[in-house]
Amino acid sequence: MLIDYDILITYGGIARKFEKGTVIFHEGAMPFFYYQVITGEVKLFSTNNEGKELLQGIFKAGQSFGEPPLLLNKPYPSTAQTNADCTIVKIRKQFFQNILDDYPDIINNLLYTFAERIYDKAVAAQIWVQQTPENKIVHFLKKNKPVCTDSQMLPVPFTRQQIADFTGLRVETVIRTLMRMKDEGIVKIINHKLYY
Repeated sequence: MLIDYDILITYGGIARKFEKGTVIFHEGAMPFFYYQVITGEVKLFSTNNEGKELLQGIFKAGQSFGEPPLLLNKPYPSTAQTNADCTIVKIRKQFFQNILDDYPDIINNLLYTFAERIYDKAVAAQIWVQQTPENKIVHFLKKNKPVCTDSQMLPVPFTRQQIADFTGLRVETVIRTLMRMKDEGIVKIINHKLYY
């Protein structure tokens, strides 16, 4: 969801720069702010007892993150960390609620943003229940392939590590499986770049 930068600043938002690898909030912490990415990229992930990350989402410029726990006043179910140097606007919950009161069209946009995220979570669940690593990867690639009019292979905008994090596989398994898929003609790898 995108709220106009000027509105955020007018209502008390603060733009702040974060270096790559900075944690914005931790899993289990209580939310107090609305966050919107201005530049850079933020990942949301959960961690199991062994420290393995399961990627919940990647948020880029113009996208917000962490709103459901903020609105529900519940702890964050995941950790947010910068994937690159970022500029993020944060605004206190009460000021964010004032924006929603004053701009009802933003509530409508928020509704569609949440609907899209719920749909994406349902699709992600399909990836996690696939039986083989190849099925998991193919399902992930199909879900994330840019829309195009023909059947040409396009570059995949995810690293092998990100594919592993999204599918719950080990990165070594992803690399081995992609090599096998390349040999079968399902994907192409050109200059270390993955195409599907």
